[in-house]
Amino acid sequence: MQRRALGKGLKALIPVTDEKVGGAFEIAVEDVRPNRYQPRKIFNDLKLTELVNSIREKGVVQPIIVQKSDSGYELIAGERRWRAAQKAGLNTIPAIIKEVSSEESLELALIENIQRENLNPIEEARAYHRLSDEFYQTQEDIAKKVGKDRSSVANFLRLLKLPKEIQDSISNEELTMGHARALLSLDSAKEQISLKDRIIKRKMSVREVESYVNRSREAKKESSKKKVDIFKDRLEGELQRFFGTEVNILKARNKGKIEIIFYTDEDLERIIELIKGE
Repeated sequence: MQRRALGKGLKALIPVTDEKVGGAFEIAVEDVRPNRYQPRKIFNDLKLTELVNSIREKGVVQPIIVQKSDSGYELIAGERRWRAAQKAGLNTIPAIIKEVSSEESLELALIENIQRENLNPIEEARAYHRLSDEFYQTQEDIAKKVGKDRSSVANFLRLLKLPKEIQDSISNEELTMGHARALLSLDSAKEQISLKDRIIKRKMSVREVESYVNRSREAKKESSKKKVDIFKDRLEGELQRFFGTEVNILKARNKGKIEIIFYTDEDLERIIELIKGE
């Protein structure tokens, strides 16, 4: 089946506020159920209260989008309006019925929330992951659908590699995407969690965290280099005592060589005999 192009947004499927709505009709608020594919899990209470007050004064200006279900209707888009209508005490709400697949239901809910900037980074990342995992969409497919670069989608998906408690801190707005990117450059979950606690406690900026991570990585490299140098010096000493002459171990990347110094032909013959075990 040919997939519908959604990258241009909801305008073709969901009427904007200042357009005259055609085909919308009133349905009972209590007959509507949330979208099971809704990527958004956190709703801002203050903004929802503002919407409740607006609905009490002007009503629901833009219809919600639903599809029929066994128990009534399932939301496709407009969950905030539906929740606010409930809190405002409305019995009915304007709605447009669409017939969509499960994949399209998730896509529509995701696009609506992204375009209205309603999702936190973790919610957005999990929605992308569901499109990839459940519907086998590539990062390129997802990027086209939501109108973003593939690299942006990849960066969101990388957030899901962070420990859950760090993901929770991002969801709760204790950490930003910038903080998260810096944490991802650390090698272990233990290091990431430790730095997360430090960021929150000290209210560190993204620039401060990036600087801290760079210093930490440089210190690790230096420590590792010192360990290699100590091992190299010890081994050179053992070989020099064995051969009775100067020995150098030369290493570069994944290869190296052992250099044994001799000064006379007799010295060379003695070293060869030692190597041969004679």
